Amino acid sequence: MENEPGLKWNTKMWELIKEMIHFRNSLKPDEDIGPDKVEEFETRYKEILNIAKEEYEYEPPSDYYKDGYNLYVRLGEYMESHLLFLHDKRVPPDNNRSERLLRVYKRKQKQVMALRSFDSLVYLCRSMSMVALLRSQYKNIYKSVADIFN
Repeated sequence: MENEPGLKWNTKMWELIKEMIHFRNSLKPDEDIGPDKVEEFETRYKEILNIAKEEYEYEPPSDYYKDGYNLYVRLGEYMESHLLFLHDKRVPPDNNRSERLLRVYKRKQKQVMALRSFDSLVYLCRSMSMVALLRSQYKNIYKSVADIFN
């Protein structure tokens, strides 16, 4: 929105996504998402993508800044995945949990890690995933890890 202030689609999409997340978060645990409301959100989503298409056809993205155009392409290509949280209540509307888990790795990487190969990274991610799983199951992490090695 800041880099392409002349375009209207990006602001409309931002407002729609914000509205969808607020709608989803306002539902009670036992309340279902109505198919009519989901259809309305999907229709508006597609309309905004059509606006973006028209705007980029009228004024193509510059070679210097293509992030907005690339976002528009991804939003159209992965629409089903982006709106899955409206169809399935088990899917969270944000990715805060995955970002928190990734933040642990990034912080450690900046502090002390120097991985010599891709295999080392795979081993580290698997071990961190296992510790996160054990922690989410409220088990004794030290005992559980010792049991894995025994």
